[in-house]
Amino acid sequence: MMRKNIYQLLNEVETDFREYEQTELSSREKDYHKQKVLMEVRRMENKVKKNRKVWKVAAGVAAACAVTVGAASIANPVLAEELFSSVFGNLVENAQGEKYEQEDTERYTKIGKSSTSVEDEVAKQPEQGSYVTTMENNGVTVSVSDVYCDGYVLYYTATVKTDNEGLNKADGMVVETKEGQSPTISVDGAQLSGYASKAFEKSKDGSFVTINQIDLIAPTDAQEKPMDLKVGEKDTMVVDWEVKQFVGYLWDQWDESGEYASTGKVEGDWHLRFPVTIDKSGNESFDINKEENGIMVKSAVKTKAGLVVEVELPDFTRAPYNDPYNDPDMGIKDSEGNWLQWMNQKADMHEDGTSTMQIMVLYDGEKDLTFEVVSKDEEPVTFASIGFQVP
Repeated sequence: MMRKNIYQLLNEVETDFREYEQTELSSREKDYHKQKVLMEVRRMENKVKKNRKVWKVAAGVAAACAVTVGAASIANPVLAEELFSSVFGNLVENAQGEKYEQEDTERYTKIGKSSTSVEDEVAKQPEQGSYVTTMENNGVTVSVSDVYCDGYVLYYTATVKTDNEGLNKADGMVVETKEGQSPTISVDGAQLSGYASKAFEKSKDGSFVTINQIDLIAPTDAQEKPMDLKVGEKDTMVVDWEVKQFVGYLWDQWDESGEYASTGKVEGDWHLRFPVTIDKSGNESFDINKEENGIMVKSAVKTKAGLVVEVELPDFTRAPYNDPYNDPDMGIKDSEGNWLQWMNQKADMHEDGTSTMQIMVLYDGEKDLTFEVVSKDEEPVTFASIGFQVP
């Protein structure tokens, strides 16, 4: 009998979310908890509700806001010219007035400044094959606009314009397969499960925009197994993004089952294919080698938009930590004690319960930082507070 993974088990739980108070998490909290779940699933070797503010884990989660796209329609270069650019501006504008406006704005602004247009990517890599960066089908036009890739994480933005009356009434749209399963995305022909996406949000100009993230530190294949994309051995990659269905939702209305009220859906076949330059020109490595209470901060890599810190962690279930769940809070703080936004993570578990971890955070030039590890007790215990400087 095939064992069910944690996502399949969660999908079988019947929950009426109207019985609970809706809670929004910060970007750091969302990504942190996502990576914690993945880390724990990998440890056991068995490796949600549609929420417009959650960066969905597309690795098998039932209600993921991402899509599959099949090649059927023809790219429209005129429409592509109209849709390219300004997406980051719409993302920032959509974040205004939201609870986590500052965090979202910081992320979009930092990634936007370091991104390149897909048009430029296509011009740089014409020899790699035929690309489709804009496609129309059944009255819905999808366009990939901007990309950012530093070898550790890949972001791409996308825009939807439609003449469908039901979709245009929506506050936002999610993309799914026709069976409602998680979407499909491939890098250099290898299908991934380890990526996160955000619902398309409606902008004032009538378009719907989103930004998606692909994990390059610890990617997993369609069976949730670790895979090697050999990012360190090449300078470019090709992404295939397949979409089969768009579903519109109202964020302030609920249906009888406790889900967001739908305004309609459109099924079709959209297959976008675009090249990406792995831009490591801004990457700078440096050693740290600081230890406290058995916790070691070894080194870091500064990229154009992020900071990747490598740490050695003990088995927190043992003395002197005695954390029964081996799950303390950890992250990077700036000089004012603010957590830097969590972007990505890789955790290699060792047989003795220790681990080596790479933690990637959004970085904007801060020099004095601290790696902090704190228990989740009612009266938290600080296991380590290791200060270091970024050159």
